[in-house]
Order: sequence, then C-alpha cells, then structure tokens
Amino acid sequence: MSMLKLVKFKQEFYESILNGVKTQTMRMPMKRLDVEEEEEVIAVFPDGEDLLLRIIKKGYKAFKSINDDDAKLEGFSSASELKECLLDIYKDYLIDEHSRFYYYRFECL
Repeated sequence: MSMLKLVKFKQEFYESILNGVKTQTMRMPMKRLDVEEEEEVIAVFPDGEDLLLRIIKKGYKAFKSINDDDAKLEGFSSASELKECLLDIYKDYLIDEHSRFYYYRFECL
C-alpha cells in the first residue's frame, strides 16, 4: 500500500474542515499539491491532529477570478475576505490580478 500524501493546513481551519464548512483549499504554484482527483490525502495541522480527505476536483484560476462561490467553499463569507487571507498567507510573494491559484476541492472522510 502506498503512503498517503500529507497536506498542511493552518490550525484555524481544522474545525471548519472537520465540520464540512471548508471544502476547498487554494495554493500558489510553488505550494501546489501533487495530487489527483479521487486521491485520498492526510490533512495535517500544527497541533498534531490530522484528517483524511479525498480530493474531488482540482483546477486553477487567476487571482482576479476568485469569487464568492470560492469563498463559500473555503469557509469565508466573501471573495474579498478570501483574497485578504490569501494575500496574508502569501505575503512574501508578489500577487497581482493575473497570479495563478490552484484549487483543490475535497471531502472529509
């Protein structure tokens, strides 16, 4: 049996993933995940907890195309709130409206 891949998340997202509120994660190209649709992965958190996830869908979009639907999947109330979070997470990188973000939709198993 092959080892499941680990996907790191911030601790603040543990409850929302566990409760099915957050069902998508977005990553910049240098942090993108090497996963396939239908693949199971382990979500790991700084406090040591982990969750089993199945990747349902993956793709990418430009930063300017991130919308309220993405925000809802990420557990945020608006696109601007999600974009603010992404800008904070990737504050060491230059992000403009054309920056590519990879998204991964998942379900908690």
